Amino acid sequence: MQKLQFLPTDVYVVREGDDIERVARAANVSPLALCKCNALPSFSALCPGMLLVLPPSGNLYTVQPGDDMVTLCGSKERFIALNGTAAFYPGQKVRI
Repeated sequence: MQKLQFLPTDVYVVREGDDIERVARAANVSPLALCKCNALPSFSALCPGMLLVLPPSGNLYTVQPGDDMVTLCGSKERFIALNGTAAFYPGQKVRI
């Protein structure tokens, strides 16, 4: 039987007055990535006590001609988790 592997994750407990943008900014992730990671409609209301899984944050990088997301992030899935999109083009600022 193959052993299960889990990625380390951070969880945030929503407090009174929190919103998606505030939590995303504090976690250094995009609001869209935060919503996708938690299967929330974009910019949905948060309730105090709600648990949010924080997607991994990364360094900001400007995509250069010839770059590919797998080389930058290790996998397409990780790129999407960090950036909230599969869009990838030169000049784009992405988290890696």
